[in-house]
Amino acid sequence: MSRPFPTLKEQKQPHAWAIAPNASALKSLAEGIWNCAMQTKQRPLVVLSTAGPLMGVRAALEKYRPKDLPSHIAFLPQVMSFNDWLEAAPGAWKFPKKQTDLERWLSVYINLRKHKILQSWFKAESEAGAWGLAQAVIDACDLLSESVVPLMQGEINSLAQNQALDTELWIKKVETLLDQAIAKAYVGLSRQVVDQESTVLLAFWRYLSSPGDPVMRKHLALAAHLQAASTNQSVARPLIWVETADPKPIDQETMARYLHEYSQCAPVINIGMDWYSVALWSEALTGQDAEGQLQAVDSEQQNLIDRNIQASFHDGWKLLSARRFEELAWAAAKSIEAHLVAGKTNIALVAQDRLAARRARALLSRFGPSLRIRDETGWKLSTTRAAASLNSWLELIRSPKEGPSASALLEFLQNPFFDLAHTLQKSSEACVSLVAQLEDILIASQAKSGWETFRIAIERANAYSSSRGTVPHESLLELLILLQRHHAQWLELKLDCENAYALLQSNLQSMGMAQELEKDSAGKQLLEVLKTFDLGAGAYRQISMRLPEWLSLLKTIIEEASYQEVGQQAEATLSILPLSSTRLREFDAVVLVGCDEQQLPAFSEPPLFFSDTLNRLLKASTLTAQYIQQARDLSQLLISCPQVDLLWQSKSKSGEPLRPSAWISRLRTQLPDWPILEAKPDTYSSLSDPLQEAVTTVHPDIALPISMSPSAYKALRDCPYRYYVRSILGLRKAKEFEEGFDASLAGQVLHALLKNFFQALKTEEQKPHSSIHQGEDARRAWMREHLTKYSEKEFERLIKGDARVTGTLRDWQKQIPSFVEWQLQREAEGWQYHDAELPVGFMVTLTDPDGVQREIEIAGRADRFDINTNNSTAAAVIDYKNQGINKIKKRADHLLDDPQLLIYARAVNENAIAAHLPGRNIEQAEWVSLKADLKKAEDKIVRSYPVEQMPEMMVQFSEQLSDDLEVLWARKPMKAFAPDSVCQYCEARGICRKGMW
Repeated sequence: MSRPFPTLKEQKQPHAWAIAPNASALKSLAEGIWNCAMQTKQRPLVVLSTAGPLMGVRAALEKYRPKDLPSHIAFLPQVMSFNDWLEAAPGAWKFPKKQTDLERWLSVYINLRKHKILQSWFKAESEAGAWGLAQAVIDACDLLSESVVPLMQGEINSLAQNQALDTELWIKKVETLLDQAIAKAYVGLSRQVVDQESTVLLAFWRYLSSPGDPVMRKHLALAAHLQAASTNQSVARPLIWVETADPKPIDQETMARYLHEYSQCAPVINIGMDWYSVALWSEALTGQDAEGQLQAVDSEQQNLIDRNIQASFHDGWKLLSARRFEELAWAAAKSIEAHLVAGKTNIALVAQDRLAARRARALLSRFGPSLRIRDETGWKLSTTRAAASLNSWLELIRSPKEGPSASALLEFLQNPFFDLAHTLQKSSEACVSLVAQLEDILIASQAKSGWETFRIAIERANAYSSSRGTVPHESLLELLILLQRHHAQWLELKLDCENAYALLQSNLQSMGMAQELEKDSAGKQLLEVLKTFDLGAGAYRQISMRLPEWLSLLKTIIEEASYQEVGQQAEATLSILPLSSTRLREFDAVVLVGCDEQQLPAFSEPPLFFSDTLNRLLKASTLTAQYIQQARDLSQLLISCPQVDLLWQSKSKSGEPLRPSAWISRLRTQLPDWPILEAKPDTYSSLSDPLQEAVTTVHPDIALPISMSPSAYKALRDCPYRYYVRSILGLRKAKEFEEGFDASLAGQVLHALLKNFFQALKTEEQKPHSSIHQGEDARRAWMREHLTKYSEKEFERLIKGDARVTGTLRDWQKQIPSFVEWQLQREAEGWQYHDAELPVGFMVTLTDPDGVQREIEIAGRADRFDINTNNSTAAAVIDYKNQGINKIKKRADHLLDDPQLLIYARAVNENAIAAHLPGRNIEQAEWVSLKADLKKAEDKIVRSYPVEQMPEMMVQFSEQLSDDLEVLWARKPMKAFAPDSVCQYCEARGICRKGMW
């Protein structure tokens, strides 16, 4: 029970009062504030050291307002948080301009460049690491300032009385006083800390300290408030200072000094917390001693703690353990759901384990608008989709001059805030599926990086579309050119803070992102954060830096910003908050997740530059102080709330057992009947019908294809079920870009350059005076020279887009001499190049189950056809393979399962005119390796591998093809029977479940 409110006497010192932070704490506080108002006949000013209880205190003041109050004090006393009170200081507009976080970081950057010795000390592995280290330096400098500025509070107070005379002079005098204080403290601190870190910090402190620092502004605000009260004591209001949490020693000294000086002008009540009836552990009662160590308890104090435990609402405390993370989140969600069902409308989820709390929140989203969720844990703005969309653009513009990766490009284009229609100035209908088309093109060609590579891939796709009579993707080239232009602007920019901000804003406007972000709650907040980079006419606007540095700074600022959710009305409210935010707040029920020994208590990250001992010397926060405060916060929560569920994960990620927090274990020694319940998710049982084998029958309503490519027929031979899923149902696995450089696009270039080379060879042979007719050596030289020239020409654009392709070109150039020798030997055998990249096909006639004759076209594109100069009826088909001869031999062993060459041969034999080979039959078919093993002797290099027993294989293939198509058109069951080598890469693997039977 709280002590009686003191009688306010005419004393020139603060009155001390304490309240017990239990379920009646807000009532006691409200009654005390009203008591002060009635005793002083004035409307008091109430300042809370933390902002969390602000609304609760105001509500309690309204609820417990005394009756028959005099009219001049009938209004609610003014209640403010400490920070708001400082910002409302009289004459605050005359204070030195408050520096933003961005400006302070930039000041670190400037001083680094000015002072070489600081550059040598101040190092980080990356730009992001450097800005993070800058933040650590600023925090450390603030800590040093907090220890120094209070020493000059008297001078600031006396100086503030004359501030109206000359504001500029006042600021200069403050700067002088601050320099003097720093000089005095420098020697003393140097004696206590002699390592290099202290030298770095003290040097930065000298360069960075200014009247615009938060610490300096805080003390200027205190001086202004004190001056206003002393100037007009007749209207100075009573001040009620509520210390909701244990202050740092330096803050305690500062406020004690201020309250004493203010008490000379008006009544002051210093309200603290009385832990005698609330403490559940010894540290929550005794605190720490002068040396910063935990104080031991005597027997009387221990008896008091035992009585507090027995008198608590422990019947409403529930212990729940879960074995896994998902079970923990599920248990938290179920606990909250149970409280909602019980009619509780104001529930708190204390996020000691923030990941589990986030997961529980996702599970609770099924309640929809009936449950309002307020996240007070500092949800990072960087985790929103708005920030992710901006980051996708930042990643694109930081790409090298050759261009971004395909993944980075597609990630930006697919973000929901990019307005493609606005960017291209076209209708929305014209832009439908445009990005999806680009993705298909890039993945099919494996064009992984570089503007030029992307352009080549699109041009090849457009050429193919034109040849097939479909519409080419002209808008894709337009989009690519526009994005490349934006990218080039960043690379050419002589970047400073001003023009970088202007260009970013211009980008967002031209791509419609600014307009789309304005429509989104997180997007609006993101745009407000970006406005902080508008430094106006400030001193930092023309600071030049490298693009990676500026982008890292931008990302760091966004990372530091918190996302504020838009409020809404609902039947119940769930507040997700840290333990520290539960102080003096009332909830119907509380669920605390993360009560294991590793997370409760939880300590803030240790300062980068200060040890715990140095923090104590500087009167800052220490680990012991944080430990005591959390013990008190948890005691207050358990004592004040009738329903508290304590949850933790009983097994760590590595499978090691986790015990509940030591505080919980200590409570259980006093409460032996307090059980630990194991959270078990709901389970359901039913009879199952296991899949015996993957088999399907083509439904009568599903149309069968009337054409088939060689790759589709191979899929049918590999596994009918695979063909059913891929070709009949049209299901495709989402393709991705593999790591490293894939030779798919390079392979296309090889085919193209070989076609161009051989066409040039045919043209050269028509010239009677060409050197090509001057013997084999001259022909060899011409072929090597021109094949090399065509290779470099074709690869030039590809290399410009992706420099990694240079290795592929160099590998191919090593193959050229051997390839030329193979071609010369082939010519010596009478074979002559005829044509390349020819589409060929043939028709297969069969009868379906209804007796109707059907025709299916089997068609593909052959790499090359040769004719024999010694035989007017002979021709050959060649298929280039960008692989070694050993893989080609394995392919030949299963020719009937992959009969690509046989398909081309039959197509020519049945319709030679369509293949521009009238009167000729295919008598030879072979694969040619473009990756021969050059380590062998020249006469042992094997580059080609022919199809053996060609006539017999053609007969077997034709019979097999007819049988396979008859089964397909008869709609017979299609079973999954492929070997493991095929299943390993099968697109239908997740559907057929062949591995399950």
